[in-house]
Amino acid sequence: MGEIKSAWEIAMEKVERLGKLSPEELRRQKEEKYGSIGQILAEKYLGGLAVWQMEVELEKYRAEERQMVKGALASGLIHVIELGNYGRLEKVMEGIVPLKQEEAAIREVKGEIEQLFHEHQQVEKEATQEMEKSAREVLHQLRISGSAIGAINPKAIPEGREGLSIAAQPYEERLERLKRRLLDLN
Repeated sequence: MGEIKSAWEIAMEKVERLGKLSPEELRRQKEEKYGSIGQILAEKYLGGLAVWQMEVELEKYRAEERQMVKGALASGLIHVIELGNYGRLEKVMEGIVPLKQEEAAIREVKGEIEQLFHEHQQVEKEATQEMEKSAREVLHQLRISGSAIGAINPKAIPEGREGLSIAAQPYEERLERLKRRLLDLN
């Protein structure tokens, strides 16, 4: 009569039939695993985790895994930098410094991003004023003026948002290049 096998033995036989993972597949699995850990750590940091707590979390991993987590963490932080959001820029840069070895280069890129933010802010202000002026002229032609007109918000109308988006496009492109530079630092 045949021998009855346990669930463990059946599972092990199936694993043996599947074969072993190639080194490339193993590496990819490790990158996915530790990459997701890095992304989660980035979210926690942006949610209020302190830099020292982030560093303590990183110390839980061996050197190779820590590098993968650091890479994903830096990527997750850099990804959230957005035009005009100074508060987030400060938080991101504070978190990136312990992850990268080139602190001077990080500070240089941060200065360039701050300059870019300033330039964008000026262009956006000028575009907003121009749109407000155009809107007031149209309202004046319709004989609507004085206290009947409150504040005009160009961002509230599709044409205004589109105009501001077009004005921001070159700044967005420059910001993406600066973010790539940050990612490429050691």
